[in-house]
Amino acid sequence: MSNYSVRSMVLITETEERIIVSAEKLFHRKGKAGTSMQDIADDAGINRTLLNYYFRSKDQLFEAVFRNALKRFVPGLAAMLHSDISFEEYMPRLIETVIDTLLSNPQIPVFVLQELSSNPERMHLIVREMGIDPSIAFRRISEEKQKGRIGDGDPRQLILNLLSLCIFPFAARPIVTQILFNGDDHAFETAMEERKLYLTRVMKQMMIQNSPR
Repeated sequence: MSNYSVRSMVLITETEERIIVSAEKLFHRKGKAGTSMQDIADDAGINRTLLNYYFRSKDQLFEAVFRNALKRFVPGLAAMLHSDISFEEYMPRLIETVIDTLLSNPQIPVFVLQELSSNPERMHLIVREMGIDPSIAFRRISEEKQKGRIGDGDPRQLILNLLSLCIFPFAARPIVTQILFNGDDHAFETAMEERKLYLTRVMKQMMIQNSPR
């Protein structure tokens, strides 16, 4: 596990907050590999010495940015997973939570893909640390299967389908927007709002089907 301390997740000073904001903007625009520490220092209006005082390396800074971005996503998702609402509401609310968060924070899929390519073990630890436990969703689905309300499919396949169908349009947003919506960001966002209802119907259909033979 990274030796990066919890302290760095708390925006203790105005300077540290400025660094995080600049780094997040540049990592989203240019990617982790295409962004230098000097780029971040210049954008934040500080010198490299001060930047290095707060963050010793680009990897450490990326982890801070990544955690900060996930903090906007994970609490709502964790609360949704732990919710005691009926299963009929569970999947639609889960879909809504994911899509709404990605509409508000389009950089999250980009950061996740960058982290997966450079440090997949760390992402798993961070997600677990922040309270995301997929076994809760598996248990809810298994309970519904035992009651005969949904088909006998693998809960992991359902969760994979849900996440893939929600996240892919955002991960591929530049090309999806250009090809399907003629570069119109507003049209893309409108389509994602409509997608909440569409995916609810798709997931409901998947859940009532039996396992593939």
